[in-house]
Amino acid sequence: MHGRLKIKTTAEQAAEKQKEREGKRKLYLGGVTKAFEKRSSGTHDEEGLKITAQLLAANPDAATLWNFRREILLALKGDDESWEKLLTGELAMVESCLMKNHKSYGAWHHRFWVMMNFPKPPWKAELSLCDKYLKLDERNFHCWDYRRFVVLGSNQQPEDELKFSQHLIEHNLSNYSAWHYRSKLLPLVHPPPSNTPHPISEGALIKELQTVVEAVFTDPSDQSPWFFLRWLVNRQEKVPRMLQVGYVRYKGDSGLVICVFSQPVPQRAVPFIRLNGADSDETLIWYAPNDEDYSNVWVAELNLSSVEAHTISLIIDPSMTEMLNVGEGSTQAIEWVTTLEVGGEELSDTARSTLEEVKDNCVTLDELDPGNKWVLLTLVDVMWALDCHTHQKKIHSYLSQLQELDVLRNKYYADMKSKLAMETSLKQYRIVAEVGSKFELSGHSLTRITLSHLLASTASIDLSRNDLTSISPLSNLVACRKLILDDNQIQNLAPLAGLKALESLSLTHNKIQSLEQLKVLEGLSALTELNVSANPVCDLDNTGEDIRKILPHIKTLILR
Repeated sequence: MHGRLKIKTTAEQAAEKQKEREGKRKLYLGGVTKAFEKRSSGTHDEEGLKITAQLLAANPDAATLWNFRREILLALKGDDESWEKLLTGELAMVESCLMKNHKSYGAWHHRFWVMMNFPKPPWKAELSLCDKYLKLDERNFHCWDYRRFVVLGSNQQPEDELKFSQHLIEHNLSNYSAWHYRSKLLPLVHPPPSNTPHPISEGALIKELQTVVEAVFTDPSDQSPWFFLRWLVNRQEKVPRMLQVGYVRYKGDSGLVICVFSQPVPQRAVPFIRLNGADSDETLIWYAPNDEDYSNVWVAELNLSSVEAHTISLIIDPSMTEMLNVGEGSTQAIEWVTTLEVGGEELSDTARSTLEEVKDNCVTLDELDPGNKWVLLTLVDVMWALDCHTHQKKIHSYLSQLQELDVLRNKYYADMKSKLAMETSLKQYRIVAEVGSKFELSGHSLTRITLSHLLASTASIDLSRNDLTSISPLSNLVACRKLILDDNQIQNLAPLAGLKALESLSLTHNKIQSLEQLKVLEGLSALTELNVSANPVCDLDNTGEDIRKILPHIKTLILR
């Protein structure tokens, strides 16, 4: 009717939008074709810059177009003044692309490139740009990466960036990225002494703990400050230490020199060896039992006559030499080089008092907000930092609660229980055991083996009646003569292939199904006792005969 506005139908609107999209698609593909033709012909000109700018404004994630654009820019590079003008325009062009997609990998990478090629980069302006985009999205990891780059280039002081992180956290306690950034800045502003387990200096630690505890009380369900709190309380050894040196004879005059470190180290960290007061260093071929470039345990073959006494000098550094006296007929000699701190032994009174206060606050919060997994996790970490041996039962209880609350991470908490059992048992073992004696941790539902390097010099080890599937860490047990692994879920025995001192191995009630799984033990010439009863391999025909063929050194074989 006259005078009335015609309303388009939904079908008409859809058809028009489709037509519009088709037109844009043709224009875009036409531009891409022209850009590729220019690149193929080696044509680098202003028109190429214009074409790629239009295409990237529509789609900032086209990596090939960004590459072509950089080629053009380099081809057009002139003197410093014209080059700076060209790059200044490029920054504006990139920002227009970021407005289209502020998480574009290609756009942020190109901006990195532009700044690295600037004769005099405008760092201050780029810091402002970072502020702008972090306001749009405070967890934009592209922008965070770029900010770190800009801070480094502009010589922005870590103290200023620490204030910046504080400002963001005060604005939003849930800003995980700001908390994480803070954890990277604090060690720079407040570096810890090398002999402390804390990630930052003690004064800063206490202040940060007080602040973050207030944050978690403000919103106990917010995981961001909890992550930061757990980072603060976890112990972190700064420098690897040599813990133990030893010599173990495994057959006749054949033996091994052993060096044990608190952290994985490269082979070059191993000390020089001098034998029986010789002036020159003994040439030894060191290897890691786990075949890694970095290892907690390093071993070397050294044959010493068993009818004589020997002195092995290990030159750790110019001012420190450790002496090993291997007596006549002795099977091993072991010495601890440094004290092994366990639990909270190395905490100062002030740090211990502050951690106790954090623990009490978390206990209160657990009463006010029961079932909060972050409260329980932090309680585990704090008690572990104080002394896992003293708080073992409580930590175990909290981990059991977490297994019920957080079913998807059930195995993670089971592994933590295993670590707890290993660490507390090793502490007790270190207190009461003689060097080279027996270590037993059976029936503890272990799912994982940790700290195995601390057992490198132990002669007898019992890890039976657990839930172990992987025994890879047991490659470190280079001095072990008797190993009991009954009632587990073990299939792969390859980690045991290097245990040259091993004489007795018990594997009852595991999952050894084939002779091939046992064949990895053929190089263990000292192994004379083997128990594989209640394994599927025992159901094969002629199992006993076949095992003796592949392992002829076995004298006692138990199959039933």
